[in-house]
Amino acid sequence: MKTDNIKLSITVITYNQENFIEETLESILNQEINVPYELVIGDDASSDRTCEIIQRYEKKYPNIVKPIYRTKNLGHTGNYIETTKMAVGEYIAHLDGDDLMLPGKLQKQVDFLDKHPECSMVHHLVNFVDKSGKIIGKTKGKNATVGTINNIIMQNHIINSSNMFRRSCLDEHFYNIPHTLMLHDKLAHMIKAQYGNVCVIKEYLGNYRVYSESIFKSASAYKLFKAQLYTVDYAKNLQGASEYAIRKGKSILYLARVREHYKKKNYTRAKYYLKLARYSVKYSYDTCRFGLKLLLK
Repeated sequence: MKTDNIKLSITVITYNQENFIEETLESILNQEINVPYELVIGDDASSDRTCEIIQRYEKKYPNIVKPIYRTKNLGHTGNYIETTKMAVGEYIAHLDGDDLMLPGKLQKQVDFLDKHPECSMVHHLVNFVDKSGKIIGKTKGKNATVGTINNIIMQNHIINSSNMFRRSCLDEHFYNIPHTLMLHDKLAHMIKAQYGNVCVIKEYLGNYRVYSESIFKSASAYKLFKAQLYTVDYAKNLQGASEYAIRKGKSILYLARVREHYKKKNYTRAKYYLKLARYSVKYSYDTCRFGLKLLLK
């Protein structure tokens, strides 16, 4: 396959998703797109029929499908980083192996980046669907991240399977994301946002699968919190990241822990995280309003 004329790379990462991967790949290959593209699929040493299904598509679309069959499991983050390294297109769109693209997604995002050179990445709204594909929720347009790296540091609303970005935004920070990091999405978005604005198409152009067996649903709240805290703290190494955004981002994470422990009636831990939140943003009532109410009780 010639790679010098590929405009768009679509990366898909998958592990033991035999029940979803075919529908995912069909949603990509059925897109109407007027630029040369490749489909890079990173299988993370699946033990079910996922590889067999991918091989069928490799034979059917030999000039488009570029599979990677790993013999050692790298984990969700490791598979994402290593698969992205193989992309050669000017633009890269990512999709997890159980999510779906809706008609028009790729062309609209390519056209948007062509018209907006000031944007490093563009994402869109998504439907949340269950295992059967039934819509159970939606992202809200008013919460969509638009702006700079600091918006993402404070609160990330970008679904990873909705973003398309310029490959030129990938740097040593991206390629050095620890493979053991449980959540890579926010850090990856922050890194890309060093190089331009973050933009959004306020249309529902994808379906994001949510179910209890997913890696993030089954992870402990504390492990997720530690991964998020690492990500916000890492921002101090990135261009354009403000000290205030980092402090505010930490405060928001701490307050989430306050709420969690308060619900469990573990008031000692709730007050501990409240102190950390108020230390991060000392005089922000908006940020600490929940904790302030708790202290007044």
